[in-house]
Amino acid sequence: MLTRDAAARDAPGRPIEVNPQQVSPQFIRDGEGFSSLPAAEGRWAPGTLAGPAVAGLLAQVLDGAFGEGLVPARWHCDLFRMVRAGHVDVRTRLVRSGRRIRVAEAEIVQNDTTVVRASATFYHRAPQPDGHAWSDPDEPAPAPSNEYRLSMAAGDGDYAPFEGGARWNTPDRKRLWTVGWRVLDGEETTPFARAAMVSDCTNLVTGMGTGGVQTINGDVSMALARAPIGDEIGLEADQHLLVDGVSAASASMFDRHGRFGVCSVTGVATGSAVHGPEKS
Repeated sequence: MLTRDAAARDAPGRPIEVNPQQVSPQFIRDGEGFSSLPAAEGRWAPGTLAGPAVAGLLAQVLDGAFGEGLVPARWHCDLFRMVRAGHVDVRTRLVRSGRRIRVAEAEIVQNDTTVVRASATFYHRAPQPDGHAWSDPDEPAPAPSNEYRLSMAAGDGDYAPFEGGARWNTPDRKRLWTVGWRVLDGEETTPFARAAMVSDCTNLVTGMGTGGVQTINGDVSMALARAPIGDEIGLEADQHLLVDGVSAASASMFDRHGRFGVCSVTGVATGSAVHGPEKS
């Protein structure tokens, strides 16, 4: 399991440098597209890419192309096909750019087929209004300073390195803590892209129960009030609903300065009882 120096910090919304010897990147630029690296591969099927890697790449591209000077506030990604390891092309489109809002879309294309689609909403900064509204006063606890690249805690327990296994197969509320996740080799990862990577762990932190993780998410959404500060991001389960093999779940995103976002996913059971058309 990889560790890193906990001293790295930065101002809100600014990318930071992470030691490339400690945290592996997910992709490298390849001509006008990208090629996946071993760290991007997932566990659902051999030769396919993990959701966090896919989400991070699309968010990094959208943020770089359309987010300059704006606040990234919303992210949604539809994961309707597996992305194969190897070369990927990303196509982007500006949907709307106005005085308050900018909306853009991106998709991953392999063999002339769209396999993943994402959208991002950016806002221009505005004066902070007066008044107060309800907000949960209980802040999730971050990991101690000697954290790992990915650690998890259950119930009131302490964080421990996450490597899967039956120790996490409990009905307790889960939270996880990530450090230094990055997208592209040799390039700084934007805070928005890092948050998008972690957002795809919502299904893990909400769905990990007595039977392990029994659903696979087909999408992920993220809403941010601010960017994460530094390269540490936590995720705590808020709700998990499962009816007829279809799940809906949400989690709070936080760092050492408190909550800054909300994530949600929908998913479907992975058991042998799941049936559907072979092609669509």
